[in-house]
Amino acid sequence: MSRRRRMAVALTGLVFALAACAGPGEQKKVMMDDQQVLARAEEIVQQTLGGMSPKPTPKRDGRYGAGACLADSGKSGRQQVHISYRLEGVPGSAGRQLVRQARDAWVERGYKFTSDTSDGDWSDPGTAVHMATVPDDYWLTISNSVTDRATGDGTAVLTVTSPCYFPTSGASTSASPQALSADEAAQQSVLAHSSRIYDALRVPHSPAGGAELRTVEHEGATYVHHAWSTEPLPEDRAARAMARAHGYLEGAGWRVRSVPGRLVALDPADEVTAQVARADHGGLNVGITGPATPVLHGSGSAPA
Repeated sequence: MSRRRRMAVALTGLVFALAACAGPGEQKKVMMDDQQVLARAEEIVQQTLGGMSPKPTPKRDGRYGAGACLADSGKSGRQQVHISYRLEGVPGSAGRQLVRQARDAWVERGYKFTSDTSDGDWSDPGTAVHMATVPDDYWLTISNSVTDRATGDGTAVLTVTSPCYFPTSGASTSASPQALSADEAAQQSVLAHSSRIYDALRVPHSPAGGAELRTVEHEGATYVHHAWSTEPLPEDRAARAMARAHGYLEGAGWRVRSVPGRLVALDPADEVTAQVARADHGGLNVGITGPATPVLHGSGSAPA
């Protein structure tokens, strides 16, 4: 049996062993400036507000500014900007109208939907729209935060979340991707795969569930394992998310095996295995596992 075949068998066994224990990065080490990222997020807010009528007054709501990347709990050193505003100063009956106006403005700019519910159920007072900018991939949500279910009155809430990035100020700028150790390169490879699967699922990560990046031993070999969960999902939405992940993995050249409530896939190029499975809490558990020393490609260098 070839080394690659032995590795595939071992990884598949490890995925199932880790299942009971049970992302938005690029292949490249993306460097960005905190203030520039925040300025872009604010620009998106102002563009969205510009076409609204009646004109609301934005008031900061919840977390604002740069913080740890939610997809990997900050363990990679990446950051993510999050800003949120309540759109006040308009009648409560205007909440759903502002949601629809934001959606129309985002569609006109060519932004993409990120949720199956993004078209808006306008009969639901709590309707929400989820989209992402193109090409820089800031995630946008606007929803009607209902204060009176009988009338549908509420306040629209607008949030913008940036992609994950390494800040250009601070220790993370001192090393280029080529200077990463073998362990760091393996971690970055696994996190990059994890992030792309997160993008394919298009459902929110569960901050309460946390994320874990660790090294594990299995049959005499060492692997990097990244595990995280989504928020609880209705059965139909979870099934659609898994179908999107299945489609992405197959399209990216992974070997995919699917059974009800679970899919397992192997990337033969990097010898990384992924599992997506229904969790007891109602969401999806995701686990990505790869060799602690990244697979060497034709150039003889480890992937960044």
